[in-house]
Formats: sequence, C-alpha cells, structure tokens
Amino acid sequence: MPLEPPPVLAKGRDWLRSRDFQIATAVTLATAGLLSAWATYQSGLWDKRELEARGRANARLSESSELILRAGQEEAINSVMFLEWIEALAAGQSLRADVLQSHFPQPFAAAFAEWRADQPDDMGTVSARTRLPDFTGPSRAAAKAARAQSRSASREAQIREQIGDSYDVTNVVLATSLFLAGIGTALPSQAARWLPLALAICLTAAAALAMVLTPVAVPAWVGLRLG
Repeated sequence: MPLEPPPVLAKGRDWLRSRDFQIATAVTLATAGLLSAWATYQSGLWDKRELEARGRANARLSESSELILRAGQEEAINSVMFLEWIEALAAGQSLRADVLQSHFPQPFAAAFAEWRADQPDDMGTVSARTRLPDFTGPSRAAAKAARAQSRSASREAQIREQIGDSYDVTNVVLATSLFLAGIGTALPSQAARWLPLALAICLTAAAALAMVLTPVAVPAWVGLRLG
C-alpha cells in the first residue's frame, strides 16, 4: 500500500504549486501587457509615417500633373515659334526669322541650334522628311522626376502600412495571451489552470520574437533631443 504524504506536506506542496502558478500568471500578464502597449505605440507611429508618405506621394503626383500640362504648353509654344520661323524664312523675311530665333526659349534654343547645324544653309532644299528639332520643354523632365518621386513615396507608404499591420497582428496575439492567462485563474483544478497559462506563455514569447524582428519607428522628439 503506497504511503500518503502527511496532510501538512500535501498542503504545503499545493501551496507551492499555487504560488508558482500565481507568479507565472503575474509575469505573463505583465509581460504581455507591456508588449501590447509597445505594439500599440509602434502601430500608431507607423500609421503616422504611412500618412506622411502618402501625403508626399499625392503632392508629387499633383505636381507631376501640373508639370505635364505646363510641358504641353511649352512644347506648343516652341512648335509655333518654329513654324513662324520657317514661314518667315520661306517668305524671305530674314530679319523676322532672326528676331524669332533670338527669342526661342531654353532649352529649345539649344536644340534648335543643334538641329540647324545639321541642316544646309539653303533651307529651301530641305524636304518634308527632314528631322525636326526637339520641342520638349524643361517641365517634361521635371514632371517625370516628380512622377518617379510619387511612385517611390507610394511604395514607402505601402511598406510602412505593412509594418503597422504587423504590429496590429502582434497586438491581437498579445490580447489572446492576456485572455488565456486571465481565464486560467478561474479554472477549478490546478492542472487545468496550467494549460491556458502555457499557451499564453508561448503566444507571448512568439509575439516578443516577432516584435524583435519588426522595424522600430523612432519618435520625432528623440531626434530633436539628439540633435
């Protein structure tokens, strides 16, 4: 017949198990709560950075649209002045042609000079298939650069959104951990209490590892103090 421990020892062992459970529960709740607060804070910072990046993307996109319209106007002006120069030259109005040429805007004036250097002195021998000068104005390149900056800022906003979402998912995992650790204290048997607590510990550890691998956003006031 197996010997049973004295009642005093049995009570003492149960008390130690209960004490260990309370300590483990308190540590898990405190750790999960602290990590949840940090995840919420980081999610807010990344959401703010996402909005800033999307604002830059929209601003550059609007700037690009305006520059495209301006580029069309510049190219129209360049082509009209060039046609006027051709007409003046064909009509023998050399003075008018010279005046028009002297008022060509940049960079069309440079493109026209390069084009004119490849043409014969007598423009009357030029055929309809002759290559025309480049009418592109400076706003075309600026619009292209603004559109590229808009796409870059949009990609940056998407990355920041994904990082913020990862912190939100981590926060959900931590909330589940808090739920399991809390509900374990209401279960009747000692063995049943440890099961949800063990799950809570595993979820908290997984959330902590995910947060270590996730980029951290530094608040603006830190940079101001360091500066």
